[in-house]
Amino acid sequence: MFDLQRVMNDTRIRLCLDCGKCTVVCPVARYDLEFNPRLIVQGMLSQNGLAPVDEKIWSCIACNMCMERCNYNVKYTDFIVSLRHKALLEGTEVQYSHGGTPQAVMHMMAHKDISQNRLSWLPEDIEIHRRSDTAFFVGCAPYFDVLFSHLDVKTTEGSKGALRLLNRAQIQFTLLPNERCCGRDLLLMGDTEGFLALARGNMREFSRRGIKNIITNCPECYYTLKIDYPKFLEDWNINVMHMTEVIAPLIENGQLALGKLKQKVTYHDPCVLGRYSRIFDQPRCILNSIAELEMAEMLDNREKALCCGASPWVHCGSVNKQIQKERLAQAGATGADILVTACPKCQIHLKCAQESPESNSVCQIQIQDIFDLASQSLLQQEEAS
Repeated sequence: MFDLQRVMNDTRIRLCLDCGKCTVVCPVARYDLEFNPRLIVQGMLSQNGLAPVDEKIWSCIACNMCMERCNYNVKYTDFIVSLRHKALLEGTEVQYSHGGTPQAVMHMMAHKDISQNRLSWLPEDIEIHRRSDTAFFVGCAPYFDVLFSHLDVKTTEGSKGALRLLNRAQIQFTLLPNERCCGRDLLLMGDTEGFLALARGNMREFSRRGIKNIITNCPECYYTLKIDYPKFLEDWNINVMHMTEVIAPLIENGQLALGKLKQKVTYHDPCVLGRYSRIFDQPRCILNSIAELEMAEMLDNREKALCCGASPWVHCGSVNKQIQKERLAQAGATGADILVTACPKCQIHLKCAQESPESNSVCQIQIQDIFDLASQSLLQQEEAS
């Protein structure tokens, strides 16, 4: 049941001063003049939650730019997610992207007795300690590589790179062959029931294996496991770290040395790793430690970084493509050879824009995962020695 009063209290939505700062910084509003965050709020409050939900709630890309700018910490993104939950309860039909395949895969993983073959991508050179109480959470990368093979996306290369870095740092870890999707996309689209099924499935697997620590290279898995799971799972007591939080301190302390790469790169801050989780310096520490690698910042970076135009695989259209096109243009303007990011979904969304029918007007810069790049420097170091 949708409880408007509880939602308003939790999101501080009554503190909205109607100043319009959220709309000014919103990347969606920049290209869709009918999208206005504060008007969505006003429409719902004026009808005491009884009016049909504004269909524009599906246009929000949950980039958190509005919350970054709001002086009163109004949790607009959380308010939108609550409205999406209300819309689903009322039977709203959602416009799924990619034929609804990502949602179908997530719901299949939510089945209690599912048995997956999700480690076939794992190279033989990576050392795994099956009895370790530290798990590396891979996320949906193995599925992404199949679903988006037409884009030539290889998100598991980032996973492989991260695991090789952990091996080099002599950090023991295990992998879970029956790990589920973290559920973030279902949570963002308002499918709380589907999210809970995935979260509980993961919790059973973690408990069965005695997992006390989780490392992940996916920003969305990181935030969901670290911030959202404790809100929904009473017995959650697992320490969660993003891969950059593990590697950067080792580099700073001289315990891990990367190799060299003669390239010019620019770094794209994923919204969930940056604005949500405030992890800005660690990825740059990793890149700056690679010898001969030249780093150039985009016009919008760190907390002001432009989103990749992502959505939880719903209502993706021309506005999203315009945002992606703008971000790729910013990357191209740096003169970099490679756009580096720490998010597999950012790779997919930006690559999708590059492969769109309008691709002749889209910057075709190479896109690569930060951990793939870092491990590549180690490989070159080994070949040179």
